[in-house]
Amino acid sequence: MGRFVKNPTVDKAGALTVEIPQVTTAQRPAGQNGQIIYNTTTSTYQTFIGSQWYNVSTAAGTKTITIDKFQGDGSTQTFGGGSGNTLDGSTAANLSFSVNDSSDILVFIGGIYQTPETNYTVSGNQITFGSAPDPIDGNGNVNVITIIHGLHKLGE
Repeated sequence: MGRFVKNPTVDKAGALTVEIPQVTTAQRPAGQNGQIIYNTTTSTYQTFIGSQWYNVSTAAGTKTITIDKFQGDGSTQTFGGGSGNTLDGSTAANLSFSVNDSSDILVFIGGIYQTPETNYTVSGNQITFGSAPDPIDGNGNVNVITIIHGLHKLGE
């Protein structure tokens, strides 16, 4: 396999490429740490680590990272599903995704990471904080609540 990475090729359009070996699940080699293949059975790039093959990505799948932003008001603990406010306060807060496991999202208030189950819980399209986020941080800046969803899809 090393010769493919060490010997890049130029395609018909003149672009420099590296050819990754394409094999079925049954054809995968025993594996050595660091090897990369394209598994034609599962349509995934895979790498060998330790004692097994792991998916690096789903080549055919769409990966979407969603970011929702809200602003606390010092009294609202639940955001999403029409509860809480958007950043400009003009509309009710709605999460653009539904999640049942708090570890599937990253949450920041004023740029500070919030710990799942300690600082917040989630259910469906709502997030509930243990205490209501303040509207302004200690420096007089808007305390933006940022919720990032979809990062777990990047490794599928």
